[in-house]
Amino acid sequence: MSKTVARRSEQAGILHFFREMGSALIMALIAIVYVIQAFKIPTGSMEDSLLVGDFLLGLKFVYGAPILPFSQELGISTRFPAVADPKAGDVIIFKYPGLEKKDYIKRCVAGPGSVIEIKGTSLIVDGKTIKLPPDGKYLRNGRLDKRISEFTPLQIPAKGDMIKTQGLDTREFLFFKQLVHQENPRSDIKADFQLYIDGEFANHQTIKMIDPFTNQEFNVPFKDLKFETDDWTRLDDIINFVKSSFPGKEVDIRKLLYLDNKPVNEYKVKFDNYFMMGDNRDNSLDSRYWGYLNRNFIKAKAFILYFSLDKQIPFWQLPLKIRWNRIGKLIRSWDGFEQLTISNLEYSSTFS
Repeated sequence: MSKTVARRSEQAGILHFFREMGSALIMALIAIVYVIQAFKIPTGSMEDSLLVGDFLLGLKFVYGAPILPFSQELGISTRFPAVADPKAGDVIIFKYPGLEKKDYIKRCVAGPGSVIEIKGTSLIVDGKTIKLPPDGKYLRNGRLDKRISEFTPLQIPAKGDMIKTQGLDTREFLFFKQLVHQENPRSDIKADFQLYIDGEFANHQTIKMIDPFTNQEFNVPFKDLKFETDDWTRLDDIINFVKSSFPGKEVDIRKLLYLDNKPVNEYKVKFDNYFMMGDNRDNSLDSRYWGYLNRNFIKAKAFILYFSLDKQIPFWQLPLKIRWNRIGKLIRSWDGFEQLTISNLEYSSTFS
């Protein structure tokens, strides 16, 4: 009799263990899908607000977590109601809208409907100069590509805006292409470039190129040129190079966009859009290069640092490698106009 009781007790213990483990795994899965996202800072684009080797948690539910698990990766945009909308100053984790398939983290500096402009180290939003975050920096005093350092005024599309594709310059066209891709991630988005010389269709014309390794000249038909890039300044360079290849001619390069093989002449914006920048302004691949961040690609609001490792210190010196003073720091918003108050620290975004 005692052996039977012992055996039942052992079986009950095993069942209890698996029930507890199952409950813990389900709770962890719910937290990962709907509540938090862990993120490690891989580059110096947010220095010195966020450092390489910082580990942080982002809150998914603040901006509305996806209803279906991993639905963002599948291009499904259905979400739970948001606690708050993204706003200027928030540090946001998002899916990169370009060719790379990875998550990025940047600071939102302007929201839908705002007009953004950059003059050297001056960031201007709706006519007001935005101060650099306390731990932000410039490495080269804002001296980047002239088109980035002198970023001409650009209005950020809001939900419901109608964009007409005819007449868009290179920057606006690439930003528009990225926007359409973000709003239709499961669709086929293609750009087509057509060369006209003195009004005649000329995609067959060859362009003289120089091999950077051998310094040898070679010819490439215009239709075979590669225009795929996330960076509008590179696209602009290609277009300007082609135009310079036909001196004395009237050269027109027409930019066309296709959504599921249908030409897009005008497009109604489905979601709000935001302009993102790194706090390390001269070392950040951000909206200045690839364009708007669509609400559809936002994942989480950066919340708190839970760990930090100094990459300069070897692992065998582990206690010294850990940045103890950064653990537990809130990631605070910075709108660039006024100092933070206790009331707006909740959920908010980073500075030591």
